[in-house]
Amino acid sequence: MLKKIYNWHPSFPFYYGWAILAASFFSTFAATSVAQVVLGGVQVFILEETGWKETEFSITIAIGTWLSGFISPFVGRFADKYGPRQMMPIALVIVAICYFIIGGIPAFVSFGISYIVARTITQPILINVVPRTVTVNFFRKRRNIALSLVTMSRPVAGAFNIHLISYITKHYGWRNAYHVLGAFSLILTIPLFFIMRKTPEEIGLEPDGSSENPKEGSAGQTGDTEYSWMFQSAIRTKAFWLLAIVTSLVTLSSSSVQFTLVPYYVETLSLSKIQAASIFSLGTVLALSNLLWALLADKYSPRKILICNLTIAALLLIALMNIETAWQAWVFAIFWGVFSGAAGTLEQMVLAQYFGRGSYGTITGAIGPMQITALGCGPAVGAIIHTFTGSYHLLYILITITYVSCACFTVLARQPGRPTKCSINQVQN
Repeated sequence: MLKKIYNWHPSFPFYYGWAILAASFFSTFAATSVAQVVLGGVQVFILEETGWKETEFSITIAIGTWLSGFISPFVGRFADKYGPRQMMPIALVIVAICYFIIGGIPAFVSFGISYIVARTITQPILINVVPRTVTVNFFRKRRNIALSLVTMSRPVAGAFNIHLISYITKHYGWRNAYHVLGAFSLILTIPLFFIMRKTPEEIGLEPDGSSENPKEGSAGQTGDTEYSWMFQSAIRTKAFWLLAIVTSLVTLSSSSVQFTLVPYYVETLSLSKIQAASIFSLGTVLALSNLLWALLADKYSPRKILICNLTIAALLLIALMNIETAWQAWVFAIFWGVFSGAAGTLEQMVLAQYFGRGSYGTITGAIGPMQITALGCGPAVGAIIHTFTGSYHLLYILITITYVSCACFTVLARQPGRPTKCSINQVQN
């Protein structure tokens, strides 16, 4: 009886992979309550009510982010081996407990410990490595579209969270917002347990829902046969390390910008905290444009689109340093949301195109420590530069240079040739 219940999964009138993406979105929504994109948008409310120091607050966020990066390689291996079904519900239970502690105990120490624990497990298990791995496993021909959907879940869910926490904070206090999110996380564990699966083959399906037998194709291409690189072979390629560097530097840059935009709007343009948070959240919602980038990536290749994207992001930062009015901030938010949010998605598309699905979790997990270290450094770098210079301009100049450098690295990151027969697993999709 218990085995029958355990093996049961719901049926849908559409391909099961889309249900996987929907479940991943809701888990990401719960997880982004402690993501930097949300804390950057609501920090003004928390710091004003508590009197905590900005530096201590930023360091706490950085520690949680760094620890999540250190466990990413292990999470990636587990995702390839076991899948998301046990990992994601257990993570949600732990996160819910942390949210209740954050909302129930007023001391900074309790906030710091709970935040660090929640952040450590949410980033790789509920936001990045695991959802992306299962997406790559369930989709092949529509992989770029699927990856764009699962990747944009983080900024879109973050935007909703910013408004939710801001609204509840205004009427009931920010701690009650985390009580609500804790209850939501607990409830979500049940549907997540029954829906999530490691691969479509577990429930008698093929990637994309196709039942056709694959034909012979070339390695690393999105033809009828996909060759999945073994992790040991992938990390020996120049392309892997160049993409790892680009992913890390872009993460550092985007997290610095995201964490400082609201204070920058308040300080430079004299906007209200609510208005600044609204402008900021608009930019995150526009990550919906990732669907457009996925279509362009299918037509022109994700690498070419990534190069263009990084170049335009650098130009936008130059524009940011010259805005003088609120309407200019709104215009910047629109363009920044369209272009900056796509970089992470395009990087994942390039990795999937180059190395396949067999070790995708392990490969992306290996990049995790570098990426998350960069993500953790973002808020601290922004706070430190602002503290010493009294301005955000130096920070934005450095980030502009970083984006241009990343565009050059991406130019050099060409698709590697097929490895030797002893170093490759052929995965038929």
